[in-house]
Amino acid sequence: MTRVITAAALVLALAAPRAVAGPEAAAAGAERALQVAFAQPLPQPAGKNWRTYLPVAQAGAQMSWFSLSVLAQLGAEAPGASAQVGDLDLATLLNKQLKSPLKYSLGGKDVWVSGAFDRSENAYVSILVDGSEPVFFNVKGLLDKEESVRAGANTYKLYLAPNVINQMKSEIILENAADEDDKTRITLKKMLDAVSASGAAVTIGGLPYKVFYTDDVKNGRVDKTKKTFTFILTENGQFHVFMIPADLVPGDRIAVFKMFRDARVGLMQKDGKLKIHENP
Repeated sequence: MTRVITAAALVLALAAPRAVAGPEAAAAGAERALQVAFAQPLPQPAGKNWRTYLPVAQAGAQMSWFSLSVLAQLGAEAPGASAQVGDLDLATLLNKQLKSPLKYSLGGKDVWVSGAFDRSENAYVSILVDGSEPVFFNVKGLLDKEESVRAGANTYKLYLAPNVINQMKSEIILENAADEDDKTRITLKKMLDAVSASGAAVTIGGLPYKVFYTDDVKNGRVDKTKKTFTFILTENGQFHVFMIPADLVPGDRIAVFKMFRDARVGLMQKDGKLKIHENP
C-alpha cells in the first residue's frame, strides 16, 4: 500500500532556523532535510532564490504500519477433519469494534474512535457519535485534507499529524473548531491497539489473532449488504490484516484459507456461529 506523508510543514520547520542566513541557506537546509526524511534526491531549483512546496503525491514515502491481504478460498472439506479452535457468536461480534476502548466526551456526547480496513487496502478512522451512524475517513486522505465531525453542540476538525521518524506515532487529531486548545490526540498505534482489543481472541498455528465480523466499508461508506471476517495478528509491532469476504464461508463445509506464514485455517458459519478450525 502506498503511504503518503506531507512534506511542506517539515520543510518549513527545519528550514526556519537558517532563515537569517538568507534564502540560499534556507533552501539548502530544506533540501538536506527532505533528503534525509525520504532518502531520495529532489529536483534542483531553476534559480537561486526559491521556495519548496511539494504536493503530497511528490512527497510520497513508503509507510509500513500495517500489511493487508484479501484471502481467496483454497478449497472446502467436510467438518470433523480438523481441530476446532474457535466458536464465535456472530450477532455479538458484528461491528463490535466501532465501540473501541477509545471513548471520549465531546460536545456533551459519547464519542468512540476506532479503525477499519476495506478490500482495496485502505485504512480508515471510524468515528461513532452516540445516537448517530458511524462515519469513516481514509487515513491517507487526512494527511492533506481536514474533515469535519459534529458531536453534540460542537464541530470538530479531524486531521492527521504525520510523524516522519516513527509512523506509528503519527497522530489523529480531533480539534474543537471554536477552540484550538481543545484537542484530542490519538496515535495510530493507540488506535490500532484499541481496534485489536475489541476483537475476539483465537490462536491459530500457535499465534494469537483477533477476529472481527463487520459490515463492509467501500469508498468510505458502509455497505450493510456485505460482511467481512477480519483476522489481525500483531507481531513485533507490525499489524498483519487478513480479510475474508463472508460469502466465501459456507454453512455446510469448512472453507480453507492461508494466513500468516501459510498457516491453514478452516472457517464455517453454522447456527449463528463462526467455527474456526486449525490445520484443516
